[in-house]
Amino acid sequence: MAINIVLEKPAEYGGTDYDGLWKKMIHELFEEFILFFIPSLSEEIDFSVKPEFLQQELFREVIDDRRGKSIADQIVKVYLKDGKEKWILVHIEVQGNEDPDFAKRMFRYYYRIYDKFNKDIVTIALITDTSTSYRPDTYHYSFHGTSLTYTYNMFKFTDFKESELMESANPFAIAILAAQYANQTRNNDEKRYRFKYKLFKMILQKAHYPSNEQRMYIASLLYFIDYLLQIPVELSKKLRDEIMQTKEGKQMVYIDKENLPLSWAELEVIFRKEGEEKGEKKGIKKGREQERKSVAQTMLEEGMSVELVAKCVTLSIDEVKKIAEEM
Repeated sequence: MAINIVLEKPAEYGGTDYDGLWKKMIHELFEEFILFFIPSLSEEIDFSVKPEFLQQELFREVIDDRRGKSIADQIVKVYLKDGKEKWILVHIEVQGNEDPDFAKRMFRYYYRIYDKFNKDIVTIALITDTSTSYRPDTYHYSFHGTSLTYTYNMFKFTDFKESELMESANPFAIAILAAQYANQTRNNDEKRYRFKYKLFKMILQKAHYPSNEQRMYIASLLYFIDYLLQIPVELSKKLRDEIMQTKEGKQMVYIDKENLPLSWAELEVIFRKEGEEKGEKKGIKKGREQERKSVAQTMLEEGMSVELVAKCVTLSIDEVKKIAEEM
């Protein structure tokens, strides 16, 4: 089975690599993604077989009507427990304005992928805008007796209730909460700070997964929220101080920080720096610098921008450009 991830970046998110945020989290927590949105499908997929994210070049062969746009899209192949190969088309729609051609475009993606690969396809559309009336879940065509109706799974973020999202243990519940809060706080830094603190603390309180899952959940969510809900430097410092005063924040410092992905979220960066200030040896620091470069290379290979990679791994833009040139 394969998953095709289509992400469109809206102008209103400014410097935030919104495409990259969703792409990265779905890539890292793919099983949880399917479990949250289509649990019945999750039961059929054999997750012991690692999902295969197909290359950008392959997707461009199929989706050729977005030339000139920044494409963070992928097709991901997975297999069912009965051994059959299936394909899933996952379309993440993040443009801020209503698109009257969205459903038609979804159908076009569907038939191009089906025509090229001849595989069964499950389509999932995630709509993140704030309109309650915009619900593009069906494409219908009719002309003199010839008609076609294409429907697909459409999930509207405004449909999810805050209370239910807060109770869920799935990381994508928190991701949707963060997206809702981002829409509510575009021009209110103080309110965004309070929401960000609330989400950070919620993540740490829910950190009861097995250690490997815990590291991935925490790193992915903190990274996602940190860059989706950006706040001024002074509020970021205040957030750090507030979190570190909580029981969960103090425990976070000791949650196997050696194995957490470096600099993927503000808190992890803080914990790492505090550890260095307490006297880590130069050899360890050198090793961590090399690890940052390794993480940067991986992020570049995933198609993320040089600027975002530099910010995430605390390397200069020139250093990241050099890594890109050597790839």
